[in-house]
Amino acid sequence: MIELTGDIPFLWRLSAESSEGYCSVSMVVPGSADTEVNDLTIETSVQSLPSDSTRSEKEETLEWNSEDISLFLKLVNQKHLSNNQPISETVRVDLTDPDIVDIIHVVAAAGFGVAYSSYGLLQQAEGQYPAHDCEIGALASLNTVSGFKACIVVDVADDDVVCVLLDDIDVRSVGEYDCLSRHDLLLVRRIDILHPEFAEDKVKPTSTILH
Repeated sequence: MIELTGDIPFLWRLSAESSEGYCSVSMVVPGSADTEVNDLTIETSVQSLPSDSTRSEKEETLEWNSEDISLFLKLVNQKHLSNNQPISETVRVDLTDPDIVDIIHVVAAAGFGVAYSSYGLLQQAEGQYPAHDCEIGALASLNTVSGFKACIVVDVADDDVVCVLLDDIDVRSVGEYDCLSRHDLLLVRRIDILHPEFAEDKVKPTSTILH
């Protein structure tokens, strides 16, 4: 168990990949020199496209920025609320908890992933479903060519919304990709963002009315 107060001692480690110049992304919690605790490293499935050629040739360590920390805390607090746990100023997280590890994957994807275009990947159902909140950190659904899929909103700019997928999408029918995977980024429109219950139940939420 790690207790977080004030500055979060979290780092990103970008390690060179041998193929196509991508860097793998890991989260690192520095160990304490006083207690001789080793660094804790959590590998993610996220690959970063390097900003320059030298970055793809050597390892790089970066501190979490304010956007990383904000998104992480929002998602951790959402997890606490869903488990009926109180929210306090001091955040306690278990970095062996699969839910916390998945949150780290989402934050890594938001910070380093490359967003795919959603063109041809979503069902055209404009105006048929009620609008859903697009704030960063919100759980949502997308009506894709292979069914409703869960996602988390990680960036909003005017009508454009970037989501981290929480489910794989089989897009072989589109022809451009074979599959988009969990933790891939997808660029969509505000109107494409649906209530999360669509993906949970694969049917219309009972509390909503189609327009």
